[in-house]
Amino acid sequence: MARYADRFWEIDCLRGLAVLLMLLYHFLYDLNFFEIANVQLRSGLILYAGRFSALLFILISGAALSISHSRALKKKFAGNEAENFSKYLKRGIKLYLMGLLLTVITWIFLPEEYIVFGILHFFGVSAVLVYPFLDYGKENLLFSLFFGLIGLYLRNMTFGFSSLLWLGFTPENFSTLDYFPIFPWFGVLLAGVCLGNFLYSGGKRQFEIPYTGKNPLIRMFSRTGQHSLVIYFIHQPLFLGLLFLSGLLNLNML
Repeated sequence: MARYADRFWEIDCLRGLAVLLMLLYHFLYDLNFFEIANVQLRSGLILYAGRFSALLFILISGAALSISHSRALKKKFAGNEAENFSKYLKRGIKLYLMGLLLTVITWIFLPEEYIVFGILHFFGVSAVLVYPFLDYGKENLLFSLFFGLIGLYLRNMTFGFSSLLWLGFTPENFSTLDYFPIFPWFGVLLAGVCLGNFLYSGGKRQFEIPYTGKNPLIRMFSRTGQHSLVIYFIHQPLFLGLLFLSGLLNLNML
């Protein structure tokens, strides 16, 4: 099938690519963090793979939100803004709670670098914040630029408070394993929304693309993309378990 449960295979495939790049980066990060191997993560191909993974993941999520919204307007949620918004609110709460669970886990095991506002927190908040932007078209490019430029401006600055950390106002001496503030990453999400509105207007593909779903590599990427949230949530425990069973990691290193 060209679609799986009304999904566009090419979007799932790109999301799967983002997930696999993320898995590679995080596995190498673990090897470096636990001093199993000396891996250069601050420059070179590995660094760009990690950044590209996050960028692609968020961009695709914005496009998917646009498609979902377009379809909802045509179906049972048409004309019912409250019911339509509730879908995004529920998803946002679910993702944010999953993020809070990671906060608790990392606070227990890695208290010096525990996750305060990682990518799941970001997706949870963004699922709600993005709703009023979903009806805009090219205007989202301007909004995207606004959030992006503010984020770049704040990137190298620190502040004496932590209440606006989620926006991108980084506190002094702040260290964390995962940090995706609204500025600039919400700008990337809005760029994805703009792409979704243009390439999949009305929830339908606006371009021709040959279906290559029988290719085993394409199928692997696509299936991975369909289960990206589950994979993201469980991959680190699986990595640690693999390293432990291989003998490369012991409990004293945790």
